[in-house]
Amino acid sequence: MKRVVIVGAGPCGLAALKEMVESGHETILFERSGQLGGVFASATAYPNLHLTISNWAMAFSDFPDPTRLHYSTAQEYLHYLHEYARHFHLERRIRYHTEVRSASLRDDGLWSLEIQTLMGSEQSIFHLQADALIVATGSNGLPNAPPAGLSEFDGRVIHSSQYDEAFKQEVAEKKLKVLVVGGGESGADISAELGDLSPNVTVWLRRPICVGPRYLNKKDEMEQVEANMAVDFPANGFLEAATTNRMSAAQNVYAYGFFRRLLWCTPVLNGTLSRMSLASTASAFLRNDQATYVTKNQRMCEALHDGKIEVVVAPSMSARGRSCEFQLADGTTQRRDFDAVVLCTGFRVEFPWIRLPGKLTLSSTPRSWYLHCFPEGLGHCLFFVGYARPHQGGVPVMAEMLSRYIALLLRGERELPPDYSAQAKRDAAASREYYNLSPNLHTLVDYNAFLESAARRIGCEPRLPLLCILLFNFHMLTVLLLALQLCHPTLLWWGIRSTLLMWAVSMAGFFVLYDGLLIKWWFYPHWAVWYRQRGPNADPALLDGVLNRVNLWKSTAITSGYSPPYIAGCPAPAKALCIARLPMAAVRSLHAMRSLGWYRCR
Repeated sequence: MKRVVIVGAGPCGLAALKEMVESGHETILFERSGQLGGVFASATAYPNLHLTISNWAMAFSDFPDPTRLHYSTAQEYLHYLHEYARHFHLERRIRYHTEVRSASLRDDGLWSLEIQTLMGSEQSIFHLQADALIVATGSNGLPNAPPAGLSEFDGRVIHSSQYDEAFKQEVAEKKLKVLVVGGGESGADISAELGDLSPNVTVWLRRPICVGPRYLNKKDEMEQVEANMAVDFPANGFLEAATTNRMSAAQNVYAYGFFRRLLWCTPVLNGTLSRMSLASTASAFLRNDQATYVTKNQRMCEALHDGKIEVVVAPSMSARGRSCEFQLADGTTQRRDFDAVVLCTGFRVEFPWIRLPGKLTLSSTPRSWYLHCFPEGLGHCLFFVGYARPHQGGVPVMAEMLSRYIALLLRGERELPPDYSAQAKRDAAASREYYNLSPNLHTLVDYNAFLESAARRIGCEPRLPLLCILLFNFHMLTVLLLALQLCHPTLLWWGIRSTLLMWAVSMAGFFVLYDGLLIKWWFYPHWAVWYRQRGPNADPALLDGVLNRVNLWKSTAITSGYSPPYIAGCPAPAKALCIARLPMAAVRSLHAMRSLGWYRCR
């Protein structure tokens, strides 16, 4: 067994700790603050933060969230993390108020770490050695520098990590003129909140953004979030049902893009959202939101639609004093005056405390690491978890899967590909091409493809029971026979009515066999718990328990706008499978992502 040091007690560090301990490694985790939870326990979690994927999609595979399917607040997710740590007895392995000041790789392959305790005014330094170092400090550590155009702005400038109730109160009382820079999830939340407090809120975007609503309809998002806290919503009403299910992942990327553009041209979703998404993906026609980062939050679009905020789309901007001049794409300019600027421009990662010998170097770009985890030349002893940011799902789930793989590698039960560094370079080039509309987001990965790739290396890919496979193949055979009989009615010795009966029986089997497991397999969200069905540390009962909680007849619904029918005055959900959702199914295709090497097992 190995001696392992983990840095950071956020969700990703906790998952890594649990997997290392479960595999028998001698493991200790160092956390600079006084509590676990990472960004969810810190001041950088701005007020009223709600997750952009459901609590079930953020849950680790071996610890499903026991509460109803909904969008958690930061505090609720922090509570889940505490319960996770308590369940697996992790806190006794965590050293709080300790900071790893340096980690130096020695010539003999061991890490020499210098660690400082930070308790009150008393500080001490101690040293230890380790076989492996897992970095789980997260990608939200250092705020990105302000845009160059704001260098001469003399009003107040804060980063989203500094956004708090005091600032909101000041905006409300003084009706400040506020410029919000950026249209990601934090930008959408903050601009919508400030739009309710002041009539003078503007959002600056360099280009239009692509937006996905938390719920697949055009109703008020936060009203639904609040209602969902007390009432169950159908599982197919959540964004992840459309972006991570297996049926959508199996679609061709361009065919899906065609259906997506059709959807954006219909009144099903918020009109402002649809127009913004169409404009943002115009240069990636028929690839659409698969070529860019998607803001999984439509609050900014709602506020813009209601006239509460203004959005300026301009490639560049320059400020002097309190005045900002926006240079639009058509060559014209617009001028606005502001009292304050909120930077929702993200974060950067740096690791100056990691020191390597000789000619070894460490890139701080996650895309250069194999599977966003294993840096070149160091894949045997240095690992990064939490730097694979899925286009559709949650970062902690990706970190847990990688941690399972790392634990097996350190036990000698799995091996990295001999050419993993070369594969990382090929994958990085393919990723840059694939996400060409978001060139600066080096952490983006495809959720389904990435998980499947890691699962194949671990040996925990979920599989359907034999009866389900036979039924599915029988169903596809009836479809083929129907097509043949429509073209050549006399080709077979039995009539088309008999074939229709066989088709109907096979369809009924989809809903009956194993409580509709085939339907859930193809159309339900790709939750992490699927990967506990088989393989190392499998627990099939966990998956069965989650699937039983989303009964086929109660957890799906067809409504006029794919909407959860629980807002005041709406009837109970129709007890029918949302087959009509198929055209808007997922965000991309595994066929396209196989070129990245994440999907195929090498």
